[in-house]
Amino acid sequence: MMKLSDYDTPALVLDMEALEHNIMRMSEYFHGKKATLRAHTKIHKSPFVAHMQIEAGSKGITCAKLGEADVMIQSGIKDVLIANEITSAFKIERLVRLARYSDLKVAVDTVDNAKQISSAAKSVGSKVGVLVDVNLGATTDLDGILDRCGVPPGQEAVNLAKEVSRLDGIELRGLMGYEGSIFNYRSMKDIDSEARISLCKQALSHLIETRDLVQDAGMQVEIVSGGGTMTYDIAGEYPGVTEVQAGMYALMDATYRRFGMDFEFAVSILGRVVSRPRKSKIILDVGGTAISTDAGLPWVKNRPDLRVIEVNAEHTHIVTDQPDTNLMVGDVAELLPTDVDTLTCLHDRYVGVRKGDVEMEIGIPVRGKFQ
Repeated sequence: MMKLSDYDTPALVLDMEALEHNIMRMSEYFHGKKATLRAHTKIHKSPFVAHMQIEAGSKGITCAKLGEADVMIQSGIKDVLIANEITSAFKIERLVRLARYSDLKVAVDTVDNAKQISSAAKSVGSKVGVLVDVNLGATTDLDGILDRCGVPPGQEAVNLAKEVSRLDGIELRGLMGYEGSIFNYRSMKDIDSEARISLCKQALSHLIETRDLVQDAGMQVEIVSGGGTMTYDIAGEYPGVTEVQAGMYALMDATYRRFGMDFEFAVSILGRVVSRPRKSKIILDVGGTAISTDAGLPWVKNRPDLRVIEVNAEHTHIVTDQPDTNLMVGDVAELLPTDVDTLTCLHDRYVGVRKGDVEMEIGIPVRGKFQ
């Protein structure tokens, strides 16, 4: 069996034991909870991993894009939510045809979009589930923190729900909102965790109050979807939330670790030393074409004596204050990314590793599905 240290570089490494641990840990958290997990797959972009999550208890999956949902449904996954608006005529046509093969749900925040999907679904004889997308940042106390897609909570969301419920070809399934970015929002880095928890609960209260108004207006709300890895244990226990769209927990990155998430690092980039120009400087064959730096420079895994100072197109530059460090030309090191969201789309496959041995290669067929 091949050792990871012998594998070609740069390579996207998936620690199978860490992945299994993370998936099981999140599954165990939701055991016995009223809310369920709907794992977000935009992080790993892999049907193989998505099936692992479902087998461990995830009720279905969340996708960010129609192209992602297409790949996942073709892999046999039936319960899929696209947590985004689909608005072009071309995409809507694909959406309604894909709904023939799955319990497919999509976010909507305008009547016109709902009517477009309704008309297209009727023309092909399919049924698309709809979640009214509620912008939890469209309130005074959260303005500028959570301002995303969606209608404001309250009466505007109720009005949209009424319109959706009257249309053929689509079915009102519930509401969706997102409060998770409160924990990593850049302007809140100096706010303590208790204040952030309070703001998360405020955001979720707007979502649940909107649910109550929709139900009072005579409509059924089956699904109240929200949350993420940063807030899974807040949204997961908030009364009225039925599912949590956590995703990063499966792989983890350095940014989430900075914010206190203690799931294991399951993904890294394997690089090889191509130059040691001086004792304090090491250069790896990993550049911006192989690792994202959107959220900052990567960390060197298990090497606190090494610090990344620059990533250019083809190289990572590392410095050390220990000139006798044993990382020499030809040796390998692993880099921990700061943003897995924009990392996995750079690679065609994972190198699945167990205890240092290469166990398998796992394709990433969702890569490039930007539409």
